[in-house]
Amino acid sequence: MSLLTPDVEPLWIARYDYEAGWRLPPHTHRDYFQLILILSGTGEACIGKAHLLFQSGHLLFIRPRLRHGLTAGTTETVRTLDTKFKIRQPALRRACSQLDSVRRGVEPSVVSLLEAMHAEARRHDPLANEVCQTLLTQLLLSLLRKEPGPGKTATAVATQPGEGDSDLCGRMERFLRANCDRAIDQRILSEALHYSYRHLHGVWRKRHRESPLQALWDYRVDRATHLIRFSDYELKRIAELTGFASVHHFTRVFSRITGVSPARWRERERQGIRQDIAISPGFINPALTIQTTGAVRPSTAMH
Repeated sequence: MSLLTPDVEPLWIARYDYEAGWRLPPHTHRDYFQLILILSGTGEACIGKAHLLFQSGHLLFIRPRLRHGLTAGTTETVRTLDTKFKIRQPALRRACSQLDSVRRGVEPSVVSLLEAMHAEARRHDPLANEVCQTLLTQLLLSLLRKEPGPGKTATAVATQPGEGDSDLCGRMERFLRANCDRAIDQRILSEALHYSYRHLHGVWRKRHRESPLQALWDYRVDRATHLIRFSDYELKRIAELTGFASVHHFTRVFSRITGVSPARWRERERQGIRQDIAISPGFINPALTIQTTGAVRPSTAMH
């Protein structure tokens, strides 16, 4: 028996790769929503009567009974993270039905929530369904709060004078994540944030129980996991792109933080590609993808 009310019910989730020219023919779902995050690649989506080009970072949000399909481009694989779900709470269902079908630019927090759902569903723990439901609800609310209402435009929040510890930690994290491929030491961090390293270290350690330069290794490994999941780079190249001196150093730090080697991580992720994960017991995902042997032009394949 579920511990949560069924206002939001995740049904299914999967990492899926569409090889060049593969297509998902136009079809509809009678009673559930679908969300497709484009992780990499380009192609064309058919949504309602519109035919729209998509690329990495776009989010397709499909309402029930809305005709939709997609075709991968002719030169590269389209990698997606795809989930299907029901919304039973009337107000939330109405609000989500007003979301744009294509969102060009998704907040990293939305991507992280979707990835966390996929990871949790694969674990099959006793409370996996409830955790996935909580993550999905948070994801939907994140999408809604970034959607301007009719006739409104998004407004920026004015920065308050003075900077608290939380704001400074946020700036430090953004800098470390954005520059984790570079060699960063105390001097560089101090010059970038315009505070002494002693002050930065004290503020960060009070909040995170470690130094900012220790956290840097976590951010490097976090970026490496994304590159392993969504690119075909060799591990040596991934080590270079994430600020490690060598692939051996990369392997040692990655294994210490994640508990598995980068090679094992990649093997495990690839085993999960095109594997349906039913979050709701009994849900069966229909297999519709057409795997073509030759290049197919998206403009003709979708009609």
